[in-house]
Amino acid sequence: MRAIRPAVLRPALLRLALLCALALVAAASARAADPSFDCAKAEHEIETLICSDDRLAALDREIARLYALARSGPHMDAARAKQLAAYQRGWIKGRNDCWKAGPDDEARAACAADESMIRILELRQGYFDARQNDDAGISGGPLAVACEGWDVGVGFAWAVTDPGLAVIQWMDATVALEQAIAASGVRYVASTYDGDYELWTKGMDAMLTLPGRETMTCKLEEIG
Repeated sequence: MRAIRPAVLRPALLRLALLCALALVAAASARAADPSFDCAKAEHEIETLICSDDRLAALDREIARLYALARSGPHMDAARAKQLAAYQRGWIKGRNDCWKAGPDDEARAACAADESMIRILELRQGYFDARQNDDAGISGGPLAVACEGWDVGVGFAWAVTDPGLAVIQWMDATVALEQAIAASGVRYVASTYDGDYELWTKGMDAMLTLPGRETMTCKLEEIG
């Protein structure tokens, strides 16, 4: 893990800057998106919900794109491809369990969006080939969020949707966040059973707030 100097922005950070700018105007530029599967053949409640929700459909297409890149990439072998396929089936089953998340479509859609962002991070973090055609997609990362006085690695990935989404991961914790209003930069927030989370990025700088901790001053760094 190495800090990126302001004068030499690497592609990952350049892409973050671009996606942050796009996220600020996502509401104006968002377009409808079909999911990766045939909605006429949707059988599950969550699949039907995805077909009626542009943001969930866009996330589904992005996951399918990342999965295809990982599966067909030059770094894939037969054993790993079999494992990847099994993980993907498991993720789809878990996402579809979001029909249990609440009494209405809003709660179920929020659950499906969270599960989708976690899968995006898993694919981007675990498979180099999934990160090789980012101009064709809506996601970015992973980057590390390195915070002063906290010697814990935090992974960060994001998606340009309406509103934007992000996910952070550290130790055994993973939390999906949603873009919120910010005077500058891009701000993501989440409220869970254990408290409130906030990640506020401004170029290479970031502020991270986790339950039980004071807001931390951080830097975005490339991983690897």
